Amino acid sequence: MNHYELWFKRVVLFGVLANWTFSLVALTAPDTLLSTLNLGTVESTVWLTNYSFLLILLSCFYIPAALNPRRYIVNSWLLIASRLIPATTFFVGTFIGDMPKGFVTLGLGDFSIGCIEGILLILLLRKETLEADTSSKPLTVAK
Repeated sequence: MNHYELWFKRVVLFGVLANWTFSLVALTAPDTLLSTLNLGTVESTVWLTNYSFLLILLSCFYIPAALNPRRYIVNSWLLIASRLIPATTFFVGTFIGDMPKGFVTLGLGDFSIGCIEGILLILLLRKETLEADTSSKPLTVAK
């Protein structure tokens, strides 16, 4: 295992723990979470409960990629997309005024984790490709 793979695994698992922590707090103390992160006031937290369970389930799909990113390459790329797409949604939603400013914080978290995962996955795959290219070329003797 090269160091890019090791760090990719660590960042993915950190993201899983962050998602599960967010979800646990959202399920047990939704009003506290909403006020602490400045996510606005709501009459019902049903959407937050649903979002939390979906986030927990989505994070479960990250685990195979954390364990073996090359074998589960589709999961690896999808987990990056599932960080960057919501981050973009949070930024745009805040910019146009549809979401409270606290969503920028959530967007920054997802965007940062997604970018780091993306860079590490590209480096991991590039190193693997370079190693495969150099090991498969026959040696030639110079005349």
